[in-house]
Amino acid sequence: MRGRAHRSRWHRRLDAVRADPGLLELVLHPVVDVAGGRVAGYEVLSRFPSDVPTEDWFRAARALGRDADLDLVVLRAALPLLDRLPHGTFLTVNTSPPSLADPAVMATLLERDLTGVVVELTEHSACDPATLVEPLARLRERGALIALDDVGTGHSGLLRMAVVRPELLKVDLQLVRGLEHDLVKRSLVQLLGECASRLDAWVVAEGVESVAELDVLRAMGVPLVQGYLLARPAAGFGVLGPEARRLLADPAAPAGGSRLPAGAGPRRTGDLTRRTKTARSVDGAVSVAAEGPGPVVVVDAEDVPRLLVLPGHHPGEAPRVRPVEVTLAPETAVPEAAARAVARQGPGRFDPLVCTDATGRYVGVVGVEDVVLDLADAARGAGAHAGTARWRGRVGA
Repeated sequence: MRGRAHRSRWHRRLDAVRADPGLLELVLHPVVDVAGGRVAGYEVLSRFPSDVPTEDWFRAARALGRDADLDLVVLRAALPLLDRLPHGTFLTVNTSPPSLADPAVMATLLERDLTGVVVELTEHSACDPATLVEPLARLRERGALIALDDVGTGHSGLLRMAVVRPELLKVDLQLVRGLEHDLVKRSLVQLLGECASRLDAWVVAEGVESVAELDVLRAMGVPLVQGYLLARPAAGFGVLGPEARRLLADPAAPAGGSRLPAGAGPRRTGDLTRRTKTARSVDGAVSVAAEGPGPVVVVDAEDVPRLLVLPGHHPGEAPRVRPVEVTLAPETAVPEAAARAVARQGPGRFDPLVCTDATGRYVGVVGVEDVVLDLADAARGAGAHAGTARWRGRVGA
């Protein structure tokens, strides 16, 4: 931290909140069950006095060695919410790993039955994972489940995952942002799902802010999501609004087939389809494609797809315009989609496939890479049959 005056100012702020916990405001951010279309749990988030962002408060506490002081104030305010927790939901409280070494923090956590509580370990602090084994065992004895925050970044790496053996893996929002256009991000989320299956854990995707992100996550079978698209933090135990319920229940949603877990039956093209931007003209599509990484579909007045406009391979390269050579129905089996994709000739062989409904209207696109990954998953046989366990472990049993 910068300077003695800056440190003194933060010490005074932390002292004020510790002396008067009423200065702290708590809000609850819903965690959504995608398949069930309901709120599965609530994460407790902190709001502090002044216009200083919450992240700065915890960053300052870490820098001053006062993680436990701030975590203790939040936990003492948050845990009584358990008495009003709606039936069938869980309550997530956050703490830094070093705070679990503080006797006051552990005493606060262990003084009540922790059934229905998820203790989320924040990823911002480095620590020896072995030091977490004993306190986490005590928390589990009281009924708590353990979550790892921001998996895929910072200190929440594979070693911490192996030692902590969490019941929930929270995928960092940086892996979620724009994953509909990024094969590597989708592959990493898939990898975390494989890890979850072996830990008997659930995956929670954080920071979901677009329909496209939700569609892809649903198509991949991720059971729990959190983000402003479906629900924002609020002062009470909120429920899903009409728009969120529509997004989750709309039978026309491209990822609606994701309710069929891997290994439960033949996979369909609709399970992998994602909606992209459309335009009525080539010029309009080229303009849209120049602004973003994803494909744009040119549709006619009847919403029938005619052309694909794809971003250039390199920065500054003009978008590529391709005719729509192959269209697939949502019910098309994935192996058939793969066969039709590779049957195409020329430079467009690996372009996205276009999915249409029974009237020929545009539904979405399917990436050839997604088709290949799905076939690879199915080819693993017993591993593919464990697809449900990959995402659905004890938390939602």
